[in-house]
Amino acid sequence: MNIMALRFSSTTSSASCFSSALLVFLALVLFAVPALADVCVWRDPERTMQKIFPDARDYKTITVKFTPENIGAIEKQLGARIEEPSQGGEFNFYDIIGAVGGKPRKVGTIIALAGKGEYGVIEVVIGVDNAGTILGAYIQRSRERVTKDLESPAFLSQFKGKTRADSFEVGSTLNPASTDAAEASRTVASVIRKMLVFYRVLDQQGEKNP
Repeated sequence: MNIMALRFSSTTSSASCFSSALLVFLALVLFAVPALADVCVWRDPERTMQKIFPDARDYKTITVKFTPENIGAIEKQLGARIEEPSQGGEFNFYDIIGAVGGKPRKVGTIIALAGKGEYGVIEVVIGVDNAGTILGAYIQRSRERVTKDLESPAFLSQFKGKTRADSFEVGSTLNPASTDAAEASRTVASVIRKMLVFYRVLDQQGEKNP
């Protein structure tokens, strides 16, 4: 057989293998996004907790393990499946400690969660009082072209005072952040509603870290 033909065959075979591997890698990345969309940490708590709780002095991390029972309760309230927690993971929320009557008391809770945007995940943080009512919200990270719209007080202030029993329908009970940000606004609203449900179901099951 011609040596050049052998070399050509070897080259095309290698290129084909590389292309196949690349396609597999891309497929894994694409299919991994929905499962990882909820993953989010509260970044730099010491510097950011006073964004929502001006009188905050400290915080305590509460870690809750997902079980079939609490997953079922969450999915029932959401009316949708939650994929990542069903893998046996954990969820963190953060009790905020302030001074009440000169003594340290829990004044609310910070919750962080993410949703899938057009250009990556949109990380959202909310603070709720001890009754589960939203006191404030902010966008922690976003790569969306409409990030500035999502971060606007006009949009985020609409969530203040809401509870899990309220409607979070963009275009009905909530205005989108802008005409170009309707889909991203729906993502933010969905993430915030999910956080309230998580908090409602998991709050009493928390295991305080040392």
